[in-house]
Amino acid sequence: MTISLSRVNVLVDDPDAALSFYRDTLGLTVRNEVARDGFRWITLVTASQPDIEIVLSQPHAGRSREQ
Repeated sequence: MTISLSRVNVLVDDPDAALSFYRDTLGLTVRNEVARDGFRWITLVTASQPDIEIVLSQPHAGRSREQ
């Protein structure tokens, strides 16, 4: 059996600060950015492992707070 990792979700309170750290400090590349209903999801990748995405999202982004 082969186990692979394709996505890592990271919850962030401040998407702009998180984006600055992951993109500007760590050197990751933004693959996708989606804004909806006041929330943002940002997907980043590295050049050496483009199949693994880091997804930055705010807590409860697009989901009910009761879940």
